[in-house]
Amino acid sequence: MSATKTLVNKAFEEYRKQMEDEIEKRCRSFCAELCKAAVKFRKEGPGHNYTGNLMNSIVVVLYRSGKPIHASYANDIMPNAIQFKMTASHKKYVFRRDYDGTEHTIYLPELETNEFLGLDDAMYVAQNYKPVGHNMFDILVAYSTEYAQFIESQRQSTGIIKTYAHAESVGIEFLGLPKAS
Repeated sequence: MSATKTLVNKAFEEYRKQMEDEIEKRCRSFCAELCKAAVKFRKEGPGHNYTGNLMNSIVVVLYRSGKPIHASYANDIMPNAIQFKMTASHKKYVFRRDYDGTEHTIYLPELETNEFLGLDDAMYVAQNYKPVGHNMFDILVAYSTEYAQFIESQRQSTGIIKTYAHAESVGIEFLGLPKAS
């Protein structure tokens, strides 16, 4: 009887690992899809992009049992930011040509930043954020610059809000999981 139980347990463990690996594979694809959608929604939104740091700070991270195993960075699918993040203590920025290609623009920043690149913030979040709970998989969508929340609060139905709605509407089908009844 003990040999049969061991054999059954081994078969279930192999099946479980196979299922977890398949879910991980689908989650990785979903993270890449969400990152592309976040960039698309940010580009479609109103407003002007002076440095490219907000968009380059977008990251979608996949965690397995609380540990980061994959990150999709917007910086990998779009041009790099043209300079470090602007900060209020610098008073005024004058661009010969900004990220959107507009010439001779001037911007007066309202918020302080660490003056790093948006990609630096995205990488920091991916490496240091710890999901709450004990889920097998977690997916984090982050616009990680200091001023992302301020910008999103000024613009309705764009960027992160639209990204979350997109994730919610296609996630179950994309991952191939049954809908809750």
